[in-house]
Amino acid sequence: MTLQNEKPAALQTRTGIEMSASFPASDDRNISKPARKRQADTPQARWKQANPQAVWAHQALRSALNRGLVIQEPCRVCGALDAEAHHPDYDRPMDVDWLCRLHHRREHKRMRCEAING
Repeated sequence: MTLQNEKPAALQTRTGIEMSASFPASDDRNISKPARKRQADTPQARWKQANPQAVWAHQALRSALNRGLVIQEPCRVCGALDAEAHHPDYDRPMDVDWLCRLHHRREHKRMRCEAING
């Protein structure tokens, strides 16, 4: 009889090759290279690439905040509690001015005007 030569139904499973062919959505090769390149070419990624010292300072301050070594303060201009850290000098990551979003943006605008008018 030919039944002895056939595998039992429980052993008739798919191999890895058959699985990847039947489930192409789980295959990582479907992500195109241009899509990955576009993802890394965002304005934020370009800024990080161009400003490694600033990235280091931000990470150092974030780590110190998480460890409780630095305490967030209110905005030094208006006293708003929701303040952001502004680094006047990236070589000193813990020496920051605490500014609300509005005053932080104004400070950067002032710095850009000073740089242009020099």
